[in-house]
Amino acid sequence: MQTSKHHGAIEICDRCLNHFPNEKAFEKHEEYFENHAAIRIFLPEKKDSILQFINHNHSMRAPIVGYADFESFTKPIGSCQPDPDRSFTKAYQKHKPSGLCLYVKCLDKSSEPILFTKTREEENVADIFVGMLEKEID
Repeated sequence: MQTSKHHGAIEICDRCLNHFPNEKAFEKHEEYFENHAAIRIFLPEKKDSILQFINHNHSMRAPIVGYADFESFTKPIGSCQPDPDRSFTKAYQKHKPSGLCLYVKCLDKSSEPILFTKTREEENVADIFVGMLEKEID
């Protein structure tokens, strides 16, 4: 149970993350889930059918969208033995960024993609990316 900005309690379903204004509505929702599958899958009858989004009236336009892609050199790294009693991730490569491409699209204007390739070892690609992004958004 959480409190809304109107100081009223709301119930949140852990299964589907929908929220309900009161416990009675939440219980009714839980009853529905007891009798139905969590996901309903609807596939076209014909195997060669094309699926496409048609409810464009339900979509929202974002005023600014940014796309970024980093390129990296990977170098193998040694690692210690994992502890079976604890959660772990086995690191086997170190990624060293070598370049990036940034494209920012606004509702009223678009820019050309911005490319950057590292030419000196001391250049920090992440810092350069943040600077480019700030400049582009300004």
